[in-house]
Amino acid sequence: MPFRFPLQTLLRYRQSVERQQELRLLEANQQVAAVRLQIENVEQSKLALAAEERRELAAGVSAAELHFHILLRSLLAKKRGLLDHELARCEELRRQRHAEFQRAHQDREAVTALRANQQRTYEQQESRREQRRLDDMFLLRREFLLRR
Repeated sequence: MPFRFPLQTLLRYRQSVERQQELRLLEANQQVAAVRLQIENVEQSKLALAAEERRELAAGVSAAELHFHILLRSLLAKKRGLLDHELARCEELRRQRHAEFQRAHQDREAVTALRANQQRTYEQQESRREQRRLDDMFLLRREFLLRR
């Protein structure tokens, strides 16, 4: 008779929960990466604006253009602040999702370890039964040959 794990349904459920938590963690990682990319884009825009200001100052610039650059710098700084806040929120979400994934992983590992232990016990018992069967066959054959 093949090995049958009585808690196979629970194991499948734990595997499913672990996979769902892993996907949620991956989604949170992607959100963090997206916000970091937006921050990098803002920083690149700030560098480009600074380079443009230097070129215009060297060539001569009007007060309206200076005012426009100050406004742009202010908007970029505000956007960076909002993105920093969003990044902190996303990283906290990622930490929570990681903890949830770890719990789901540990729960699944516990059931997997239980299954492995039960299977090992089953295989040992099967091996003993087989050895007893072989021993009985040997003794019967020996008895038969001695009676001849």
